[in-house]
Amino acid sequence: MTDTLNAPLSSLTQLSTSLFQSLSSQPHTHGGKSSEPLPPASAFLSAEAALAGALVQTAAHQRRQNYINKLVSEIGQLDSRWREIIAGIEKGRKELEILVREGEEKLEGIRKAKEAAIPYPELLAYAQSISAFTSAPPNMPDPNAPLSTLYGAPVPLFFPPFPNEEKMRRGRLNVEKPLGGLGESHSVKPQPPSPKPVAAARDRPGINPYRHEIRTQQLPTTFDLDLDLNPDL
Repeated sequence: MTDTLNAPLSSLTQLSTSLFQSLSSQPHTHGGKSSEPLPPASAFLSAEAALAGALVQTAAHQRRQNYINKLVSEIGQLDSRWREIIAGIEKGRKELEILVREGEEKLEGIRKAKEAAIPYPELLAYAQSISAFTSAPPNMPDPNAPLSTLYGAPVPLFFPPFPNEEKMRRGRLNVEKPLGGLGESHSVKPQPPSPKPVAAARDRPGINPYRHEIRTQQLPTTFDLDLDLNPDL
């Protein structure tokens, strides 16, 4: 647009300069005629029309430029919004990946639990066999026994614990003493700690050994000069 405006402005400037030079020349020189002819009026009209067209084109260009600037601002806002949406989608994707991973782990645990499931008839048989006992029944085979002792017996699917009666009678995770038989009772509370002896506090000041009136009097010492070493003889 700079070139579009410079062309008619340069033409109009040249015509104006030529006009002023013609008017400023002295008429008595060169036989009473001016040194330079006056530019025609049509040249001024043409330059003015070209300048008016350039101004109209410049105004239209400015309107388009303002519209472009507005679009650029809107595009910047849309780009910022788009970046926020992308960040939210990425955050949701990470959270969804965590949920999917946890779901896969739970499904894997369910699958392993189904594979290691114990048949209900075997559980019922085991419950019936131990229902009348507080410890392992005497006729219950030991599942931890080596296979050589149980030749031909099927390998059990689970190994239940067999606590004895003494362990089952203990309280507080086998820390306390076992419960006694019928009619026997004892305290399950821990013994209280023995009280520490407290030194007797002195309610009055002690005796001053440097005071003669309260110093204890020493009894006279008696010497027995009997040299008999065998008094009973």
